Amino acid sequence: MNWGLVLSGGAAFGIANGGVLEVLEREKLRPDCIAGSSMGAIIGAAFALGIPLSKLRTCVRKLTLANIACVSPHPLKSGLHGGLFCQSLEEHIGPLLADARIADCRIPFVCVAGRVKQPIKWTHIVKQGFTEEVLAQVEPYVFPPETKLLDAVMASSAIPVVFSPVEIAGEQYVDLCHFGPIPARTLKEQCHPDVIVATDTYPSYEKLRGFLPKGWNAFLQAGYAEIEKSKAVCDLLIKPTMPFALFRFDKGESFWDAGRKAAEEKLSEIRRILV
Repeated sequence: MNWGLVLSGGAAFGIANGGVLEVLEREKLRPDCIAGSSMGAIIGAAFALGIPLSKLRTCVRKLTLANIACVSPHPLKSGLHGGLFCQSLEEHIGPLLADARIADCRIPFVCVAGRVKQPIKWTHIVKQGFTEEVLAQVEPYVFPPETKLLDAVMASSAIPVVFSPVEIAGEQYVDLCHFGPIPARTLKEQCHPDVIVATDTYPSYEKLRGFLPKGWNAFLQAGYAEIEKSKAVCDLLIKPTMPFALFRFDKGESFWDAGRKAAEEKLSEIRRILV
């Protein structure tokens, strides 16, 4: 039996994936393939490449909201699609991943992002039909083996509106957000594992429903439907309880510990389906 591990996104919440990996590594439960989205892609890429978790945790300790982003020189260029900030996260993870490519990973690694076919008119977010517009202009994309890991994970974590898109070989890429935070179906299609274990570190915005325009609400609900489809192909989900807010990167170790605790609580179930 081979099994796949899916590491989900969710800004600072995604750091919890490191704690999950710590428990799996301690128990000598090594996945046969890994898929990641956004922060889950960053954590998963480093692990798949063979970077010790101790080094990754040291990197996490240094993160703050101020040192992972800077104001874009051209904020909101081409509408909100241009992003308010430029990512600086590569300054922290670049030394770990160096010039490695996806094909260099010791564990087969799948990284997802959204390829931008046309600039997204994010100002239409208040209008009905916004979801259809986004889906027509951004397509799910799996990076090929020759892609540099650093490029792939930076693209996967380029949250639309917040961060500027990442350009690779003349194409622009963004975080899939609602439409790809748990890439379980992609891992199944790419690697065909017998069993899939996934984390769920993605935040819920249900409390905002009553305050958002119809177009935005419809976008969120369509995304939730896609997330549920991904969850449905998983054999086990690990969902940490998050101790702080979504962008508290300065609390990275607390998120890491939350992931470890969640994995510990699921350990008997994990062993049952994997051993």
